[in-house]
Amino acid sequence: EEDGIRDRSPSRGLGDVYKRQADEGLETARAAAGMADRTLRLGVGHTLATYLLPGLLRRYRERFPQHQTRITVGNTAELLAMVAAGAVEIGLVGSPAEHEGVLVEPFMHDRLVVIVAPGDEWAGSGSVRLDALRDRTLLTREPGSALYATVERLLGTAALERQDVITLAETEAIKRSVEAGLGVALVQRIAVEREVAAGMLLALALCGGDDTRTYSLARAKGGELSAAAR
Repeated sequence: EEDGIRDRSPSRGLGDVYKRQADEGLETARAAAGMADRTLRLGVGHTLATYLLPGLLRRYRERFPQHQTRITVGNTAELLAMVAAGAVEIGLVGSPAEHEGVLVEPFMHDRLVVIVAPGDEWAGSGSVRLDALRDRTLLTREPGSALYATVERLLGTAALERQDVITLAETEAIKRSVEAGLGVALVQRIAVEREVAAGMLLALALCGGDDTRTYSLARAKGGELSAAAR
């Protein structure tokens, strides 16, 4: 400062602005990192999203109210690809479930049942042989879903290429169609407990084929999970 005149050089003012912007940027980055660590990015298969997720999510929020949740619903193939790409941290999927770079660990077991309407010709039967399904109009999920892969494994690809096989994107649509008498279906027991209890559908045991159903947790191999995911 000379003769009462202060140094008002632009460089000093800009330096203060740049420092303030850098500090603000750092704080924003820290806040975003903290939010990311507190956000559960979860991918869930259609069946589990409908019949398991509501209760699971309620218990999670009761235990960890500080965490946020972002839920993505898709079929097994879609969710495994998202886990591999890092779009979701954890996937809850049906089996079979295989994808390069993804670790798959079973967490729950279920069984497949044959569902029919109460007035169906099989209504008086306690069980149905696997081969008999080839003679009926069969409703199943779309290719890419774990259920479709399971039915394909049990019946063979040719059996699912028949004209009287109906593929639908949702298990709920399959159940409503069976209720309407449009055919029969192989579905997970977890998906029909309410309808069976209400007498809207009958669940028959499957004979002559592996009726076990496994649900798995999928995560990227070698990846570090966020606090919310852990």
